[in-house]
Amino acid sequence: MLNAGPRMQPSRPIADGICFNDLDGLNTKQCNILASRGVVFCTQFKANGRPYGGCIIATSWPHAEEIAFGRGLGEEVIGVLAETGEYD
Repeated sequence: MLNAGPRMQPSRPIADGICFNDLDGLNTKQCNILASRGVVFCTQFKANGRPYGGCIIATSWPHAEEIAFGRGLGEEVIGVLAETGEYD
């Protein structure tokens, strides 16, 4: 059988049992408090031919890259989260 890539959970940011969004489960206010401190780094990776985005809470960009590497999903750190919210 061919390796089809990581198994993605359909309703949560989890690939092969690894959470790729450190903000999962936090509310918008909590996310924005962390974002305002410059410690939330945005990531992206591809799995099964589709793009996915995540977040890492880290003290610096190099620290976020270490965490991304350690997850083993091929994540790339692409930026720092400034603010999050919901559309009406």
